[in-house]
Amino acid sequence: MLTNMRTQHELTREKYRRHAPSYDSVAAPLLGAAYQHEAVVLLGLVPGDVVVDVGCGTGSNFASIERGIGEKGHLFGVDLSPEMLEQARALVDSRGWDNVSLINASAEEVQIRPSVDAFLFSFAHDVLQSSHALHNLFKHASKGARVAACGIKWAPWWNLALNLYIFQVAQQYHTVQKGLSEPWGQLRPFLSNLELRLWAFETIYVVSGTLKQGTQDPVQSARPNAAPDDGSDRLDSPQY
Repeated sequence: MLTNMRTQHELTREKYRRHAPSYDSVAAPLLGAAYQHEAVVLLGLVPGDVVVDVGCGTGSNFASIERGIGEKGHLFGVDLSPEMLEQARALVDSRGWDNVSLINASAEEVQIRPSVDAFLFSFAHDVLQSSHALHNLFKHASKGARVAACGIKWAPWWNLALNLYIFQVAQQYHTVQKGLSEPWGQLRPFLSNLELRLWAFETIYVVSGTLKQGTQDPVQSARPNAAPDDGSDRLDSPQY
């Protein structure tokens, strides 16, 4: 499991080493800032909140988060790619935000000291497919912490043209290719009041909810005989 996870992380670093220089001009407009903004809004941020932007990339969500948490809040941007974080750091410096901490670490291993009020997963598909990553992140949560996620998913099975497009995007930006039928599936056991919204002919999702109490991994505890989450890169298909 550890070997597979490390291999996956190396593939992710290499992929985003290539993408980093052009990410804001190519990928960000392609994926859609409006959906990212909607996810941030659903977090219901208030001044003073502590937020973790998981897979923060170049910091495209930082401005929206900063408007919610104000100067008394704190934003942690976590990303596996040092090249993406270099661009996030340049953004932070240019905007003069002194309440932002950038952490170059995997979601499975990152450690965050203060209690976290909200978690954002914005086009962070690889992380959402790892129950180990989610368990590690959520053990840092405060009571009643909010969670929101957005990303791409398969279109209905009959929409072959759109699913070809989703396949191409996933191949380009994801390392873990499984889970596109329901990318938020691993989040379900962790959240209460889960709300799902679909856009763009059902190829874009935004989910939100409140984190349940307790740090035990509900995915594995609910399936005691299940095989461990090994981070495999099997590509699932639309349900026919």
